[in-house]
Amino acid sequence: MNEEKMSFIDHLGELRLRLLWSLLAVGILFIPAYYFSNELFEFLMKPLIENLPEGSSLIFTRPVEGFTTYLKVSFFAALFLAVPFILYQAWRFIAPALYKEEKQIVIPFIFFGSLFFGLGAAFCYYVASPPAFKFLLNEYSSEYVKAFPTISEALSFFMALIFGFGLVFEFPLIIFILARIGIVTSKWLREKRKYAVVVSAMIAAILTPTTDAISMMLMFVPIIIFYELGILIAWFFGKKKKEDDSEEETFN
Repeated sequence: MNEEKMSFIDHLGELRLRLLWSLLAVGILFIPAYYFSNELFEFLMKPLIENLPEGSSLIFTRPVEGFTTYLKVSFFAALFLAVPFILYQAWRFIAPALYKEEKQIVIPFIFFGSLFFGLGAAFCYYVASPPAFKFLLNEYSSEYVKAFPTISEALSFFMALIFGFGLVFEFPLIIFILARIGIVTSKWLREKRKYAVVVSAMIAAILTPTTDAISMMLMFVPIIIFYELGILIAWFFGKKKKEDDSEEETFN
């Protein structure tokens, strides 16, 4: 590890620097994203539009809502595209606490972090959101009650889902990093399995911007699957103990 220790103030300064670089990347990507904001909005809203009840449509109720919504689209797109660079900045922040050999996984960290986030977003877009929208928009519609979501609220709702799933799909990578550093082990994860179920349910409830059971379960199940996958990852890639200790630990 680095011989020169950083003070708490130094850590805060380093964190601020990494946040500023990340915000700069998002700001630069915002410009081309705004140019294609109309196409991006139509693409993002497709799962919702396809599940609108007959006679319903997206609307906006305030004069500036259309403009601010397209600004949101551009920001979310820029944030999504900046994920690899943001992961690199996160790596630069934690790198001083790692050994030399541990720093060599920076490329896999960025690659798989971006890949898993993209897979989570794709899972939300193509698998989780269509049934969720179908239930939410049609279950309570009738001859006298029609769904007319505003474009701003619909976009915010969907983006919260997409980024929530993207973060959930990062769980295996987080376990990999923690296991390599030695913070968690497969044995510890197995022992905390029953608590993980409760925490996973809470995370699903927090990250899901609605209270319907379908969307919560669609997020809860991947969390549990990734937790079990994390046990395997910690077992294979975790920091090795002394030989006399490691022989005592067997995989359940």
